[in-house]
Amino acid sequence: MIRAFAVTLLLALPLAACNEDGSSTSGDDSAPAGMGRMVATAPMATGIQSASAAPDQMAGGQMAEGLQPDAAGFLAYTHDRNLVAEAPDRRVAALEKLCREMTGCSVLTVRVDGSRSGYFEARLPKPGVARLDDYLSGIAENGEIDRQTSAEDLSDQMVDVKQRIALLTTHRDRLQALYQRSDARLEDLITISRELADTQTRLERAQGEFGRLESRIDRDIYRAQLRAPVTEPGLLAPFGNLGEELLFTLVYTLRDALEVLVWIIGMLPALIPLVLVLTLAVRAIRRRRKG
Repeated sequence: MIRAFAVTLLLALPLAACNEDGSSTSGDDSAPAGMGRMVATAPMATGIQSASAAPDQMAGGQMAEGLQPDAAGFLAYTHDRNLVAEAPDRRVAALEKLCREMTGCSVLTVRVDGSRSGYFEARLPKPGVARLDDYLSGIAENGEIDRQTSAEDLSDQMVDVKQRIALLTTHRDRLQALYQRSDARLEDLITISRELADTQTRLERAQGEFGRLESRIDRDIYRAQLRAPVTEPGLLAPFGNLGEELLFTLVYTLRDALEVLVWIIGMLPALIPLVLVLTLAVRAIRRRRKG
C-alpha cells in the first residue's frame, strides 16, 4: 500500500508542475486512483521511481538548449508609419502588392477612404520592414514620415510554454512506456490510454501556442496611415458647403412631402365613406332649415 501511494505521488508530480505553469488539468478524478492500482507491483514501481527526476532535468536541459534569446530578449516589434502622400488609395494598393510578392508577408487590414486617406497593416519578416520603408520614403510629401516602433517582451511566455512542453513530453513518454509493459492489466491499460490521450491533447495545445509566439517574434507588425495633402482654401471656401446643405434640405423636404402624400392616399378608402356621411348630414340640415 505504501509503495502504491508513493508511485501515485510520483506520477502526479509532472502534472502538478504543469498546473503551476498555467496549463489545464483533466476533469477525471478517477485517474490518480487508477494509476495507483496500475503500478501496485514492485517492478513497475521501481521503473517509475527511476524516471521521477527526469521531468525537471529535461525541462532545464531543453530550456538551456532550445531557448537562446538575443541580447534584447524575445521581443515582438510593431512599426507604425504616418505620412502624407498623393492618391493614398493607389499607394495602399501598391503596399498590398509589395506584401503579397514578399515571402512570409501576410496582409491583415486594408482600408481606403476614397482618395483622402488609406490604412495598411501586415505581418512580415524583419527584412521586409526596410523594403516598405524605402517605398514610403519615395512617395511621402517632402520625404517626411512619422516613424514609431514599439516592442513587446515575450520572454516569460516563451519560457513558460517551453517548460510546459518539456514536462508534458516527459509525462507522455512515461505513460507510453507503462502502456507497453507486458505485465499491465486490462483496466490499467484503459486508464493509461485515457491519461495518455489527455496529455497528448495538452501537449499539442502547448506546442501550438509556442508556434504562435515564435511567429509573432519572427515576423513584425507593420502599419501605415496615409493622408492626402491638404489644399489651400480659395475665396469661396466659406460657401463651399452651402450648396450641399441646401440640396440636402430640399431632398429631405421632398421626402417628407411624399410620405404625407402616400399616407393620404392610403387613408382615402377610409375617408370616402366619412365624407359621404358628412355630405348627407349637411344636406339634411339645410333641407330642415328651408322647411
